[in-house]
Amino acid sequence: MKFITHRYLNLALRLLLGGVFLYAAWHKVLYPQQFAISIRAYQIVPVSISNLFALSLAWGEGLAGTMLILGILPRKSAGAVFIFLVMFIAALSTVLIRGMVIDCGCFKSGEHASSGVGPTLIVRNVFLLAAAWLVIQYNDGFLCLYSRRRGESDR
Repeated sequence: MKFITHRYLNLALRLLLGGVFLYAAWHKVLYPQQFAISIRAYQIVPVSISNLFALSLAWGEGLAGTMLILGILPRKSAGAVFIFLVMFIAALSTVLIRGMVIDCGCFKSGEHASSGVGPTLIVRNVFLLAAAWLVIQYNDGFLCLYSRRRGESDR
């Protein structure tokens, strides 16, 4: 169990999560209209707010990823990533339950689509969710630019 709480594992998970979320946000920020179209395909968010939702989600992912990589409030940043992942898992699950065939919009949208929605995406997100939970639980401020108190909780 000591391995799970080790600071180097926590740093690796923090950098992994940050990298994944920053990479995911990159194309969405550059091509927000394509991402908004991907959002509409889920048929969860009303069309009237899909553009605003797409922009907010893309910039939120990018901000959370950057903060994790830099170690700025890592527990709170991992908390934001955790919330994003719960939302993604719920959205992917509804698509699977409804039998829809759509592009997930996870990394790229439109003509550079990343992949269709399937159970493997949910499994991947569950693993990322577990990584975010470990960062939330065990981050001790190691190699962070700003953690409320190094060595103590920033909850």
